[in-house]
Amino acid sequence: MNLTIKRALAEPTSNKQKLLYDEGSPLGVRIMPSGTRTWFCEVWVRPATTGERGRSVRRNIGSVNLWSADQARAEAVKMAGELLRGKDRLAEARQHKLGAKQASKTLADAVKDYIAKKRRGKDGLALKPRTTHAYLATVSEGGYLSHLAGKSIHRITAAEVRHTYEEISSRSEHSAAFAMRIFKAVMNWHGVEVENSPFNRSTPGCHRIVLKPTIGKPNPIPPEKLHAWWTAASAKAGDPSADGCRFILLTGARPGEVFGGNFLDGLRVGSVDLKGGRVLFIDTKNRQDHTILLSHQALNIVRMHCANKHRTDKVFGTRYASKTLAAINKEAGVDASVTLHKLRHTFATLASELVTSFVLKRMMNHSDGADVTGAHYVGRSEAQLRAGWQAVADQIAPPASVIPLFEGRTA
Repeated sequence: MNLTIKRALAEPTSNKQKLLYDEGSPLGVRIMPSGTRTWFCEVWVRPATTGERGRSVRRNIGSVNLWSADQARAEAVKMAGELLRGKDRLAEARQHKLGAKQASKTLADAVKDYIAKKRRGKDGLALKPRTTHAYLATVSEGGYLSHLAGKSIHRITAAEVRHTYEEISSRSEHSAAFAMRIFKAVMNWHGVEVENSPFNRSTPGCHRIVLKPTIGKPNPIPPEKLHAWWTAASAKAGDPSADGCRFILLTGARPGEVFGGNFLDGLRVGSVDLKGGRVLFIDTKNRQDHTILLSHQALNIVRMHCANKHRTDKVFGTRYASKTLAAINKEAGVDASVTLHKLRHTFATLASELVTSFVLKRMMNHSDGADVTGAHYVGRSEAQLRAGWQAVADQIAPPASVIPLFEGRTA
């Protein structure tokens, strides 16, 4: 039948949409349950590649109240021809809208989008709060990337990136590398590349930014000062700051996991198993739970600070141990550069001479990463790990006066 406005308006509505088609043309009218009536074009599009199925493509033209049947029919024929030639107005409009939206996305918006949606490839976990905070801080007022934060990610130039890098480098090369790694991660995730990017190898050397790899700077307590340090720290036994420092040295635990911080609770009594001689840290830096098997020496310290406390209480009831550590260092004649984290360095240095590298990695709670041998072939039993922690503790503190870890077992 030939569609007319009279026919389109006369068709009664139902509880489902109705489609009426014009004879001999791609024109149709859609009648919705609400009474809305719209002209549309529908055409069967065959794929360019043989073997693929064709598909019906339908595109709206306009309201029956705004287009006459003849006008709609002529528009349907024109639109059908475009669709058969591969031109799709709707798809182009959507792409244009998407492009405009993407073009207006600022670096600050891109960072927020990244931290909200980025997931780790190996386990699908979101970024940790500490990482999220660090990324947001770079595009906040006064942050490393604040000068670029309000610019569209599609309009940031290579010169601006170089200027930002050089400005941060004038204060700290480490901070500059940190900021640029965040910038690269966010831009790569959004699929945006700066034209003549200073990170590309094809960029002339005089304009290229080469980020130095992160290199650790081990700074353990010198072996000849270790006994003096332990003596000075033990003289403050009962003080949560001093005993927390001793615990870090004996176990290799991360300071934030022991004392807590902006994004960490610190060790809680409920995470300590005194009978089994172990503590459990949940969702650690590498997104894995980590169990430390306590030496006799470490157990004595933890037992003292768990006494008469609730499960939710902190074992070491402080977040600020730096001043106490500084006092211990001074008394022992240890350089002030030995920070809380350097106590962890000291543990690793001692352990490296007493256990295998695979056991040490597990004791330090470092990710196996691409270490196929360590991750999939080398077994590390609890007895082997416990012996490792005990061996380190015995190097640090003589075990003669230590209370037995388990009933019937001597120190």
